[in-house]
Amino acid sequence: EHSGADLADRIRELAVHFELTPRETEILRLVLLGKDNQNIAAELSLAPGTVKVHVHNILKKSQKANRQELIQDYWDY
Repeated sequence: EHSGADLADRIRELAVHFELTPRETEILRLVLLGKDNQNIAAELSLAPGTVKVHVHNILKKSQKANRQELIQDYWDY
């Protein structure tokens, strides 16, 4: 059973571990909630291209091939 607080704590741990920026951390949270770039862009009032760059950087820092791998890794943790 994952509570919202657990989610927030875990995301903070990942952010520190992967040295994510505050914006990347925010986007990571939305990716883990299953949102696509379009939804994330709308929610954060960003251009979809900007979100794409952030997601790319998150994947690079976390050494994941794609968002599925990132999400899988998160829930397996």
